[in-house]
Amino acid sequence: MSRIKVILSIVLMLVVLCTLTIYWAYHHKIISGSYDTLTISAMTGEEMAIIEDENEITRIVMEINESPRTFKYNTGLTYDYLPHGILTFENENEKLQISILMNNGNTITKYLQIHTDFNFGKDPNN
Repeated sequence: MSRIKVILSIVLMLVVLCTLTIYWAYHHKIISGSYDTLTISAMTGEEMAIIEDENEITRIVMEINESPRTFKYNTGLTYDYLPHGILTFENENEKLQISILMNNGNTITKYLQIHTDFNFGKDPNN
């Protein structure tokens, strides 16, 4: 009977640990801190826009942190063929870069695609 309790306890702990890890992966902040400048650039290095409005930068950071996410655990370099760019967040102490898919506006981290639907680089007439 004691052996069954130990096995059940271990299984329960593993389930709780896995659940907490998955919850963290889908809810942790991708970007934290405040930034003075956001530079949106294409992969060619061409700067498409520079945003210095603190409220707009805060809104973009909140959208990245709070948007739904897709976990890409086994797809590797899926986005090599798509038109993408870089969001560069800067303040006087730090520089943070995040990839963005220009065709659908989603941001990408190492393992997550964040469904932000930004319209940077899209033609507003289409």
